[in-house]
Amino acid sequence: MGIDYGGKRIGIATSASGVLATPHSVIENGGDAVDRIARIGEELEADIYVVGIARRSRTTAGEQKFHDFAKSLRQRTCKTVVLWDETLSTVEAAARLRDSGRKGRDQTDIDMYAAAIILQAYLDEQGRRAS
Repeated sequence: MGIDYGGKRIGIATSASGVLATPHSVIENGGDAVDRIARIGEELEADIYVVGIARRSRTTAGEQKFHDFAKSLRQRTCKTVVLWDETLSTVEAAARLRDSGRKGRDQTDIDMYAAAIILQAYLDEQGRRAS
């Protein structure tokens, strides 16, 4: 399960095959976000959670919120939670939506497409390592 963790919204993506990531949904980032994500993960039988972290956050105090979120998710699900570089995932998602003919900046679509881009990058790297 891929997660684009944002201050207001959290994009979610899945991969049934372990090869191709697909956008799933967006939830509001509120007090019970970890529980809602865990429930979705349980329904989808997720084995691993890939949480996007911006490269620029790795050297600032902003990094801690990603680590705290990952720790809470790990404790709630008892599953592996990986922090993965999400640099430019939202920009890429917006470009893909624009290229597909969608007009405007639909934040909901962007968030779940960004989650799919994060998850796909992780899956691609795992595939390279397995080869």
